[in-house]
Amino acid sequence: MNTLNAAAIRIAVAVHERGRRLAANLRDRGDRGSGVVETIIIVAGFAGLAFVVYMAVSSKVHGWINRIPGSTGP
Repeated sequence: MNTLNAAAIRIAVAVHERGRRLAANLRDRGDRGSGVVETIIIVAGFAGLAFVVYMAVSSKVHGWINRIPGSTGP
């Protein structure tokens, strides 16, 4: 599971960095509407980061629940 978490974190960081580079390129060009594009990129980056955190936390919670005697049923 640690490998999956590490891969998900690397993907999220890569997406975030790509978004930052795209936003920087758009700022340099001075296109109209680039503020909207930057906002979408930032929101997508935070959504990816939230997903990674959710995956890491949910696996821990499921592990704790599975340790409880009788948590799997009768």
